[in-house]
Amino acid sequence: MYLEDVAMLEEQQDEKLQVMRNLLKQAPPEEFNEVFNDLRLLVDDDSLMSQEAACLWALHNKVYFTPVRQEECEVLLTRHNELEENRFLDPQKQVSFKFDHLRKQASDFQAHAQEDKKGEMWRRALYEALNIYVSSHYAEGLCSVFIKDTAVRKILVACIEGHLNRPSAFWNGLWKSEWTVGLTPTSTSAQVTGTIDVHAHYFEDGNIHLTVCKEVSGTLPITSEAQTAQDFVKLAEKADNQLQADLAEEYQKMNDSHLKAFRRQLPITHSTIDWEKMVTARIVERLNNAWLG
Repeated sequence: MYLEDVAMLEEQQDEKLQVMRNLLKQAPPEEFNEVFNDLRLLVDDDSLMSQEAACLWALHNKVYFTPVRQEECEVLLTRHNELEENRFLDPQKQVSFKFDHLRKQASDFQAHAQEDKKGEMWRRALYEALNIYVSSHYAEGLCSVFIKDTAVRKILVACIEGHLNRPSAFWNGLWKSEWTVGLTPTSTSAQVTGTIDVHAHYFEDGNIHLTVCKEVSGTLPITSEAQTAQDFVKLAEKADNQLQADLAEEYQKMNDSHLKAFRRQLPITHSTIDWEKMVTARIVERLNNAWLG
């Protein structure tokens, strides 16, 4: 009987851990800390929480292109510039650094020069053109450009991140995109592919999370580094503008129909959930258990 009880407890622990992982992976951009703290109160098991926190925190920061702005570096955290576990590259300032995902702090800066001079010319030209666009169109936006070598071609990876967090107004938003430009030595054109992701989270007396993903593709004529970079920026800007127009049109449709229906029908009880009361009751229960124990 003892072994059966142990096996059942382990199964329950594994199930609880999987549920916790799934919830943390669904944390909206810039809200991992809030989701973690809420789960910590509900799970009431710090050892279990600590098993997954660091790994999932790092994944969250890389998936949503967390910006790092310090005197020594200004770069986005992505899978493309991760050198090893918790160490990243800023190709623009040619430094590598260690990153604490929990504190969101960079340290241990080391020089990291780009050996491929020709590739660096392409990367820097694309970054300079893209940075002008991002600075004028994204509030608090940041971009980074990385270069990867394969046996056949060089691949430029451009990442853009722009977020607005307004928790006092009960909403947060993120617009990010990832672009690849393939440069083949004998080709006169470059293939471009991109993915634009938009996240909006509204949480006043409810929880509405909008996620939009758009795939983009095209080709660019390869001329000089500067001209090709300018052509790429025009392609990215056109895709951004089209998606923004589509979202504005769709939002108007939702506001005229679906959102009004939500307000009439949800919640079924016709009353809001008092989350503060539920959390307070949970804390009181834990204190009573500790006192009686």
